[in-house]
Amino acid sequence: MKPIKIIDLSHILYNCMPSWPTQPNFLYEMVSNAARDGSTMHIIRQMTTHTGTHVDAPLHFISEGKSVENLPIESFVGEGLVIDLSYKRSGETITVEDIEGYENEIKPEDALMLHTGWDKKFGFNSEYLFEWPHLIEETAKFLVGKKIKALGVDTLSVSGWDGEVLGHGPVAAKGSSARIHKILLEAGVILIESLRSLDKVLDGEKSRRAYFIYAPLALKGADGGPCRALALIFE
Repeated sequence: MKPIKIIDLSHILYNCMPSWPTQPNFLYEMVSNAARDGSTMHIIRQMTTHTGTHVDAPLHFISEGKSVENLPIESFVGEGLVIDLSYKRSGETITVEDIEGYENEIKPEDALMLHTGWDKKFGFNSEYLFEWPHLIEETAKFLVGKKIKALGVDTLSVSGWDGEVLGHGPVAAKGSSARIHKILLEAGVILIESLRSLDKVLDGEKSRRAYFIYAPLALKGADGGPCRALALIFE
């Protein structure tokens, strides 16, 4: 069956793009040009496994957790649900109550995608870099209980920012980032962070099902990896 629409959910990668505030910049450059050298080629000078739209594997927070290449490829594709949480404001928590209204729509083995609209704030600003809506431990446990296979967000992380960098004071996230990640990753929930365009999947609805692809680079021993995330709409 051919999808009626394919939606790209990935941010375009470019030099020094916004990313997790303490990570080194993404850097790449052209080393040959077809008009001059007969072929065009670029070299990636610097990139973390959590650059741009990316997947978190269990190894990211679990010392004995599986790395990317040790997860079955089925972990990175599947049917799922996008739900609308665009009413959440800066720094607000995503609670069980926010999810409960969609409880009957969430199926076991779903890839659940949370649309906050934070991708529209993408850039070097406080809201995008530090003050996004985020899960708390109670919500993470609730989602584990729903037996989802993956959780995607259009923010920098499923958990909140809880630190301090030069030029920006501390932001008190609700709950431990490490603990929230561990709750999900220990249960085998794959995390997809820094998504975009989930509103295009919803297309004006409060929830909508789609088929998702979010396969990362197959880096040996990696705790995660950049991915080209897609939503396929069948109707």
